Amino acid sequence: MIRKLDYALVGPGLCITATSYGLCRYAYGLFIPIFREEFNLSDEALAYIASISYASYFLVALLGIYISSKMDPRKSLLLGGVTAVVGMMLIATAFSPAMLVLGVALAGVTPGLAYTPISELVVTLVSPNRQRSVYAIINSGTSLGVLLSGPVAILFEGAWRWSWVGFSGFALLATFWCAWVIPKIPKAKKAQDNSPGSITIATFLHPERLRLLAVAFVIGIATSVYWTFSVDLISTSEDKSGEFFGYVLNSELVAQLFWVVVGIAGFGGMFAGYVVNRMGIVPAVALFQIGIAIATALLASTDHIAAIILSAVLFGAFFVFVAAALGMWSLSLFHDVPAVGFGFTFLILSAGQFIGPVLTASLVGSIGLQGVLFLSAVVAGSIVFLLPVKLQFYSRAKS
Repeated sequence: MIRKLDYALVGPGLCITATSYGLCRYAYGLFIPIFREEFNLSDEALAYIASISYASYFLVALLGIYISSKMDPRKSLLLGGVTAVVGMMLIATAFSPAMLVLGVALAGVTPGLAYTPISELVVTLVSPNRQRSVYAIINSGTSLGVLLSGPVAILFEGAWRWSWVGFSGFALLATFWCAWVIPKIPKAKKAQDNSPGSITIATFLHPERLRLLAVAFVIGIATSVYWTFSVDLISTSEDKSGEFFGYVLNSELVAQLFWVVVGIAGFGGMFAGYVVNRMGIVPAVALFQIGIAIATALLASTDHIAAIILSAVLFGAFFVFVAAALGMWSLSLFHDVPAVGFGFTFLILSAGQFIGPVLTASLVGSIGLQGVLFLSAVVAGSIVFLLPVKLQFYSRAKS
């Protein structure tokens, strides 16, 4: 019998999630203004490079679903930690756009290897009555990574490579912590949860499962634009500089502080389990997406610092909420194959996140970043139409 870790899984899980998403995935957006200048890249090129990160995760996660019934989730997680260390060191030492692309692509692999097994680890190593709360806390690790990256970028302003060296060091420590705390899951236990014979195309064709995947795809499109280009929009606009509590802030510093606020706000996602238990999964997703739509429209429509900060608070909190809700929704619908359902849900989310920057690259030249953000706000709000008309369909008992 496997010993339950319960909240002992939170620390290492939180840090590997911070590595996977907050650093490997989303920190790229924080450094777009620097990469543009350092490597003489256009907005279109920067958008395509961002899409490469999501594409590499998509491919690895797709492979991961196929082998999930045979692969020890601990090994997958640790391998993801190693790719994070190497990928971010490549970014730190990049001397050409090609090397930057390689580093971004390798770092982008990390969520597929390290985060996808989290669901199986939670189901296996956490007591049933604590699984939602533990998962919600671990999921908020995205905010930890975002929160860490902002002050590091400010501290090493003018020496951006050291920021990525620091991120790589954090990934190394997180990987060692996971190796120390997380035990190997016996194959017999895995076979019980993920029988290879039970994973077919029909596994995903149930109408409610298809609805979940459609929602995840559209959420990916809507949120990737904000994650990738919000800092660039702020830092390249002189109108977004100003005075804040007596301090004069230029647009670059406003953008960095904005990023820190996004990270801090995301810790509210730790309460996602409580909110979902009270409201039900689908009503919660609808609420969270309305919040994301408002945050995105707010950032695109105003230059006032207070409004920018409010946008950061809304997006940071509601994105982590909706990511946690998607995970819980997948676990409730794919209870027979939790790791496969969880992995496929975030695979489809990543497919949408790949499409978002690609669409941005094709549209930014004609309508600008503000126009693209307005469109993503509309897409974010439209997700409520993909949800059941009777939102109470998922009662607390069913979710």
